[in-house]
Amino acid sequence: MDYAHVQTVFEIVSYLLSYPDRQWRKQLDDCATFSKEIPHRPIVQNIQKFIDYVKQTDEMTWIETYVYTFDFGKKTNLYITYMSTGEQRERGIELLQLKQLYKSAGFDVTEQELPDYLPLMLEFASQAERTYVQPLMQKYFNHISHIREQLIAAESYYAILFDVLLMALEEIGVRKLAEGSVS
Repeated sequence: MDYAHVQTVFEIVSYLLSYPDRQWRKQLDDCATFSKEIPHRPIVQNIQKFIDYVKQTDEMTWIETYVYTFDFGKKTNLYITYMSTGEQRERGIELLQLKQLYKSAGFDVTEQELPDYLPLMLEFASQAERTYVQPLMQKYFNHISHIREQLIAAESYYAILFDVLLMALEEIGVRKLAEGSVS
């Protein structure tokens, strides 16, 4: 799978992990259509499986699921640096470094969301060159894997999107490193 296809995966997963308002729901068919251009069958099948499940779920129920999973889930929140630093001073430094990385890659960040918000990171990854994205995702790979594990333990359907994300990351050489390895 080439990098452009991986970027399409990042864009789709970014969208599907964002807040599921009424407009979000209207774009599900577009996500399914774009996913069909990806030459990685398991990724396409998992995206479609997730979309089919969402479409079968009542809109308010799905919004409540999202809020419960990501807004109230301390171990499943989508703010990646929160996993390692919580509200400590170090997190502020990491957030600033992320903003600087985005800016150096030519990506405009609004003040609406913190730069460690996974859908925003994936939006960045869908537009930035691989030289920016690969080290960033390698740095936070364990955090992303941890969220996936928590979602699996909670039997959340959102785990499928993390499976998709990890498959896409593997395509660009991002994977769990052996203990003591340096990325």
